[in-house]
Amino acid sequence: MATIWTDRRRFRQCGFTLLELLLALTVVGMIVSIAAVSLSSGDRNYRIDGAANQFVDIAGYAMSEAELNGTDMGVLVGLDSAGDVTVYSYEWLQRAGNVWRTAPFEQDVFGRRQLPPDVEVVLEIEEGDTELLARQSENDETLPPAPQIIFFASGEAIPGLMTWVDVGTGDVLWELEWDLLGRFEMRRRGIEDEDEE
Repeated sequence: MATIWTDRRRFRQCGFTLLELLLALTVVGMIVSIAAVSLSSGDRNYRIDGAANQFVDIAGYAMSEAELNGTDMGVLVGLDSAGDVTVYSYEWLQRAGNVWRTAPFEQDVFGRRQLPPDVEVVLEIEEGDTELLARQSENDETLPPAPQIIFFASGEAIPGLMTWVDVGTGDVLWELEWDLLGRFEMRRRGIEDEDEE
């Protein structure tokens, strides 16, 4: 502690003791750790919400492209392996005759996209295959299998429901449901938005 002489008989102590400094550092450390935890969980929610909104936006665009180009568009949902981690991904396909091919236009929009690693996808399609296959590698020259979700050039779609589930807790994160006309309804945690009611 520093000592300052104010006159010859009195002096005043300035500064902090070691105990006060340690207490202040401990409090600052606790605040920083709490902020880091809350920011990381917020970042995760932001990524998942963004991925769900992006999927619905691209689906609307694909529906328009299907009608304008007169070709069917589809979504192939599958599993990608990245080392020890398996993540769900989706890719947009276009029907060319009787086969499905990777959509040849706008790869930045219709290219393969991976979902966050802690999200599991459950598909329920009214009439169709809901099996999620391991994805082909980028270098594989074979044709991809038929997509599970199809948007027809006529402006119709096969109705279905895609549920995004938290792998760790089993909680529903998002439900993305679409009808015969390809209109999407998004429900966070499977609950309808009260503002829409």
